[in-house]
Amino acid sequence: MGIGKKHVHSTFANLALAKQQAVLRAAIAEFARQGYGRASINVIVREAGISKGSLYQYFPNKEALFHFVFARFNAKVKGVVKALGVQDDFFLLIRQVLEAGLAFIDSYPEYFQIYLRVLFEQDVPRRQELINQVRLFSAEYFGPVCAAAQVKGVIRSDISLEMVIFILDAAIDRFLQAYAQPYLAGGLGLVTEKSGEIDRHISDLIKVLQEGLKG
Repeated sequence: MGIGKKHVHSTFANLALAKQQAVLRAAIAEFARQGYGRASINVIVREAGISKGSLYQYFPNKEALFHFVFARFNAKVKGVVKALGVQDDFFLLIRQVLEAGLAFIDSYPEYFQIYLRVLFEQDVPRRQELINQVRLFSAEYFGPVCAAAQVKGVIRSDISLEMVIFILDAAIDRFLQAYAQPYLAGGLGLVTEKSGEIDRHISDLIKVLQEGLKG
């Protein structure tokens, strides 16, 4: 059983959906604003409209609540990526993954801020385990796709499969970080640009990947 599930008290699952959503909204907002270390349980229970004692009936501590929230982020990401389905054109698939990532950030900005907190803040409990979950899914998703593309000669076979996955994961993740946070964008200005300009940047990135990876 994964992080965020084994610690959850059964009483939370039995709550009315509206109350579950109130607790999650409050927790997501506070963790996105403050990160793990500075997040306040007092703020979360106040915003959720419950007592601190009630929250501790659902989650034994702040760590368990944070892991539960991160597990939901992970599940949403998996759902978005898997919804893309099968695509024969390898580089078109990479474009679609990028575009789906941008749409995810637009739809769930606070979830992505929590992901960035995990990447860049050292005080998150079992931080490496959380990051590994994300990386593992990336490898599980891109592994078969890249292996098939190598067999077909669509991408180079003289580069190890592990390196191809690493390059794709690094490029996509860094692009999404730049879109979500202006200070990570360098000179691209992805946050403030119009959609047409963002499309151009995506095309440029795909072109670089094509030139480097094409078989």
